[in-house]
Amino acid sequence: MHAGDVVFAVGNEINAWPWAAEKIPTVTRTGEWELVAEKNGAWVFAGTSPRNVCRAALGWIAHPEREANRLSRYAVRERFTMWDNSMNQMYRFARGFERRSHLREIARLGFNGVEVNRYADAGHHVKHRKFPNDSYAWYMSYAPALDAFVTSDLTREFYSADELEHNLDDLREAVRLAREFGLQPGFVCYEPRGVNEAIFDRYPELRGSRIDHPGRSLQPRYALDIANPRVLAHYAESLTNLMKEVPDLRYFNFWTQDSGSGLPFASKLYFGPNGSYLARTKTMGELAGDFTRTLVDAGRKINPAFEVVMHIGWEYNDNERKLITEAMPAGATFSHPLGGATLEPGERGHMEKYLPDDRAAGIEPYASLIVGAGHDAEPIVGVPVPRLLLKKFGWFRELGLTRLMGAEGIYSPPQSPYNLNQELLSELIRGETPALETLLAQLARQWCNGNDEAARVLVAAWQLGNDALEAWPRLNWYSGGVGRTQGRWLTRPLVPDITRLTAAERAAWERCLFPLSWDIARQNVSFEGGIRFFEDEEFRRVIAATDATVVPTLSRVVALLGEAFAKYKLPVLEDQRDRYRGIMLCYKTDRNLFAVQVATNDYLLKRGDLAAHRAQIRAAILAEIENTKEWIHALETSRTHFFRMAVAEETPFVYLTPVQDFQLKLEVMPRHLDDEPGPFLRDLIEPKRRKLAFGAVA
Repeated sequence: MHAGDVVFAVGNEINAWPWAAEKIPTVTRTGEWELVAEKNGAWVFAGTSPRNVCRAALGWIAHPEREANRLSRYAVRERFTMWDNSMNQMYRFARGFERRSHLREIARLGFNGVEVNRYADAGHHVKHRKFPNDSYAWYMSYAPALDAFVTSDLTREFYSADELEHNLDDLREAVRLAREFGLQPGFVCYEPRGVNEAIFDRYPELRGSRIDHPGRSLQPRYALDIANPRVLAHYAESLTNLMKEVPDLRYFNFWTQDSGSGLPFASKLYFGPNGSYLARTKTMGELAGDFTRTLVDAGRKINPAFEVVMHIGWEYNDNERKLITEAMPAGATFSHPLGGATLEPGERGHMEKYLPDDRAAGIEPYASLIVGAGHDAEPIVGVPVPRLLLKKFGWFRELGLTRLMGAEGIYSPPQSPYNLNQELLSELIRGETPALETLLAQLARQWCNGNDEAARVLVAAWQLGNDALEAWPRLNWYSGGVGRTQGRWLTRPLVPDITRLTAAERAAWERCLFPLSWDIARQNVSFEGGIRFFEDEEFRRVIAATDATVVPTLSRVVALLGEAFAKYKLPVLEDQRDRYRGIMLCYKTDRNLFAVQVATNDYLLKRGDLAAHRAQIRAAILAEIENTKEWIHALETSRTHFFRMAVAEETPFVYLTPVQDFQLKLEVMPRHLDDEPGPFLRDLIEPKRRKLAFGAVA
């Protein structure tokens, strides 16, 4: 070879270049590996498969200094995406998303499987809803099930052939792109899923569990009865028809007890234990086992490597979980939540608790791992949390796990071009355990174009930013970011009594709000779905931590990066500054909202000095007025894609016009600054009720 020559070698083809082959120990060749080798200006990119060869080349293109003359040995056997928000879920029509570049990024990072199914149109189910203001229909607009693409003899006449073909064409294109990048196609859905009500008009005996959330839905929705053999035959036929289109479908990942799905008589189903008389004759294990076995048997007739993955988290009690584990057939497994963005100890505890039972039953589960801070930071995109991710992956290794599902998705470069979390993950899944400080320094220097001083500022900002996110007291899944969008916390006018707003004043933040009009969550953020979600003492804890640590630390980060950007004009400094500023503004809004609510509750319950409570409410609203001005400035001046927004259609999961919404909020709040606090709700004085999970109250 001569200087400038480039060779791509798959497997033993590398033996034609002994100087490169000698870099690979014999033992390594039995597993999955990648190599980038250089000698005298000649380059060899090699790996166990064409996908590995491509990844070696893509890795070198992205990080030439780090990847040159590098051998990677994979310690994680399967590396699949799960519930990718951007690829096929609620953010698939968000700004900055482009599917081909997204799949390319997934492959570059080292994943080998990706979910490919989505509704081709944003409002697929919404346009079929019975009531125009039924926001719950949006839950049915993502994670499409089999009946969005194919039919069976049972369902053929109940679904639009044109819509099915439209979705199927979109699926075919996604599969083609996945294969182009060496990614195995997967399928994700919620099952047993709500179906077209017309089916039950024809076949009333097939009605199964009610699966809608009564606190969010205007229309009852039901799944097919999976205890009925005819329904199981329907699923087998539907999956077979799908796999005729995608014969190499590698995995079928289904969730239950969430977003319009559920097993009969499960204790934590949205509407409580329910199902058919036939289902009542079966155990939870028999129901789950028969359903899963049906899918496994149908899929493996076409692809022997096909696997069914049941995502199993908080949805089942210990007895149900034991029965399900014992009933799982060969070819089926679980995915467990292992680590959220802010390190909820309960998620690691869940895996540790059930892993011995899984392995005793011959099941090696997947660990569901949130890569970044996507859930907790919503709607802010790409907030770095390197130490948190490293710690979570440490749990993965401590438990001896070898199968990973990257939960909640990957950000592609248009959305987050300097994604520290994903670069770290790429190192970890290749079996590397980099010294974090070294990796941060390398990435910072590269992204700062070799400017050592700017790189040092960037590393310091990352470390401080991580400190801030770790110090933030996450109360539950709703406080972690969902409330900011689905609850419209960011744009709802912060006033002493929401009921005193005019209809026009309430319209902006109510247009895509999930809770129904009667739900007290609209009047008091302590509640959600008619059940107490937060306690006043929890609010006080968030306020104290935000004031003492979180916001001061983030303010320092934003200032450091802002000063460095003014001096060096490096895009990465501006990008990271804007993301940290965005999450800081979110925390300020959370803090002010909680401050108004807890002071309002104190006032209504006549706890302490009432005048002092009025003063606290007024101060928090004034603080939010200033914060809202900062929101508007940040959104109008930033060139960074830091705030997730829709392309054309607003949903409960994504904003369309946040600047206009903030401007309206800014207009409304001063008009109501001195309103009497309220409203008084009976629920404030009733005994404590805490929502443990949907359908379960303590």
